[in-house]
Amino acid sequence: MNRRVMADIRPVSGVSGVISLVNTPRTAETGAWTGRKKNGGQPSVSSKQDFERQFPPPLHANTDISTRAHLALANRVRELESQLALVKQTQAQDAISPSSHGGSASSPAHANTGGLNSEGAVESSADAIATGLFDDQPGNADIGYFGASSNHAFFWSLTSSLEELNKKKPGRQNLPFRQVGANDGPRRLPLPPLKVVTAERQPLPQEDSFPGRKLAIDWVNRFFDMVAPVLPFVNKFMLVREIDLIDSRTGTWQSCPSNTQALMSIVFAHSLAISEDGAAEPFYRRALGLLDEKGLYLPTIEALQALLLLANFQQNSQRAQESITTHFRAVKAAYQLGVHSPSSYSRFGNKDNELRSLLWFAVINEDRIIGAGLGRPFLVPAQHIQTKLKDLMSHGHARQGDDSKLGWSSLSHFRHVIKYHEIIGNVVDVMHNSNITSTNDLTLSELVPHVMESLRKLETLGKDAAPYTVLVSNATVDSWLATDLEEHRYTILSSLYHYRVTMLVNAPLLLAVLWHVSTAADTGDSDLHVNIAMSILQAYLQTINNFHNLLCTILRIQRSFLRQNAAWWLCNYMMVSINLHLFGLWLISSNKPDILPPLGKTSLEIESLMRRTLDTLRLVGGTSIMSRKAHRCLQQYLDSFTKDVEVQNQIGMEPPVPTEATRPWPYGLSSGGMAWDGNMDDLMAGLRAEDFLGDDIFAMSYNISDFDATGFI
Repeated sequence: MNRRVMADIRPVSGVSGVISLVNTPRTAETGAWTGRKKNGGQPSVSSKQDFERQFPPPLHANTDISTRAHLALANRVRELESQLALVKQTQAQDAISPSSHGGSASSPAHANTGGLNSEGAVESSADAIATGLFDDQPGNADIGYFGASSNHAFFWSLTSSLEELNKKKPGRQNLPFRQVGANDGPRRLPLPPLKVVTAERQPLPQEDSFPGRKLAIDWVNRFFDMVAPVLPFVNKFMLVREIDLIDSRTGTWQSCPSNTQALMSIVFAHSLAISEDGAAEPFYRRALGLLDEKGLYLPTIEALQALLLLANFQQNSQRAQESITTHFRAVKAAYQLGVHSPSSYSRFGNKDNELRSLLWFAVINEDRIIGAGLGRPFLVPAQHIQTKLKDLMSHGHARQGDDSKLGWSSLSHFRHVIKYHEIIGNVVDVMHNSNITSTNDLTLSELVPHVMESLRKLETLGKDAAPYTVLVSNATVDSWLATDLEEHRYTILSSLYHYRVTMLVNAPLLLAVLWHVSTAADTGDSDLHVNIAMSILQAYLQTINNFHNLLCTILRIQRSFLRQNAAWWLCNYMMVSINLHLFGLWLISSNKPDILPPLGKTSLEIESLMRRTLDTLRLVGGTSIMSRKAHRCLQQYLDSFTKDVEVQNQIGMEPPVPTEATRPWPYGLSSGGMAWDGNMDDLMAGLRAEDFLGDDIFAMSYNISDFDATGFI
């Protein structure tokens, strides 16, 4: 816990009896010392106390009644202190800069409390900072590094091509919102006041306590019905056995080793996350706290399992940037356990070797999806991957005690997904320069052979993927019910990965063609390669349409399907990708010379498709700040450029320079003297849904999550 948060939750001065009471006991559940110094720091603890914290004596049924009352009163005092801290935060600061919202990147649990530091500024999390790319006035703020494979880098390259188009056609309008005054352009999307979010979501002190055997078993069963089939590296039998051991001893967490606690806590968090009511948060924070550097000094298999589930949970709960740190610890633990080395497997039996193999390739898959999405160099280089370890995956140990056919289907799907991540690794290394740079340095002529080879691999994988054929939305799929989604779960998920890899392969080619069309200089590209590239992009445009139709079908039938199968971040990220790509394709179609072949759809058809996908982005993104910002930004770009093309075609003259009297008002109405001649309906027609968020003039105190959905990152 950092000093900023500690300063907010120290006990009320002058209540000496309360302070003395809180400084003394440990909680029955965790054995953690609850005392704090007056200055907000942690009390010093001797080695003996450290030992007692790790291995506290059990609280037996015959514990002295006065001791129980003492502990109960101490917990009640802690609860009152938390409530008092919330009141202080609510009164601390009324006006907070939108760019400074967020929490500590190193402590997600504290990020959600929105506490203020001694300077009164609000610390921003890495995820909140990364959304700054889409701010109305991005300025020179450092939002972090994003390599060439990321959506961030694609957006930067896209705007570079737009600037070149402006140079070629001086009569065009300037880029929207990036070249206007701070008070003149479209408004920045308001971020939520963290104090309100905190007041509504602050958990009670004991919400992460062991829930009891019956509830724990229910949560484990739910986890293995939903998430475990797509992440088949956790043993259900082991978890049930540990729950029985806890129940037979003290019925509290102290009966369980810390790494097993972490694994069980993150399993509970995944099970509870579907309800989206905040119940998963305390167990997520418990797992996060147990998996720090100290807790991983000597990692176990359970620790590696917990780290993999923790990173996945972070990605699917709008914390993708924070998952980078968790992934780093997972890679470190994997190397320390030796699961990467075939020679280390000789000491174990078949089931243990299968589990170790599953865990190693789960680490690789996570490395590829994080590296490609967030633009980071891979932590596991290709030469460290021994493919023969895949042969150790035989009969689905993780489904022990379950239906054998279901276990085999889960393992078969996992092996199939590994092949997609192998292609992702190769594409990032070859076509995106291993994310060492933020730009694609290959020319169009150099890219075409690599793109064709990667697409050939994808085509071969699709043909050999039975029964996991690539789905498109057709008459059969459109008639599906919720039961059909469950029946075709693995086929749907495999199709989503297929579309993800296709987008990654086509992105650099799209940018190269756009640069070829937009720049006035001679690019030196071969006409043959340009024509081939246009043909590839024509097929890619149809692929985008297929993916969008499939996703819309899933959302129509069962919107919770994505979260139940740990696929929300994957789809949210892809929705931002395809909107960026569609805008690039629209620019190519609108500006290409007549000698280039068409894309198969007119500019108007591409625009229509993009407007539909923008609506879907908002639907999938939900409370994501990143998704909302991306939606508004790309909507403004599309509106600006389509209007510009229409004006140029119909009037054939440069648009007039706006004066003070005609300059647009932020809410879509003219600021001239006739602005209020209409009735109230005319005024409300100029507003968008986002204008009712936050604390602005028409706000209704409806708040967005302070975490980034990172659909973009």
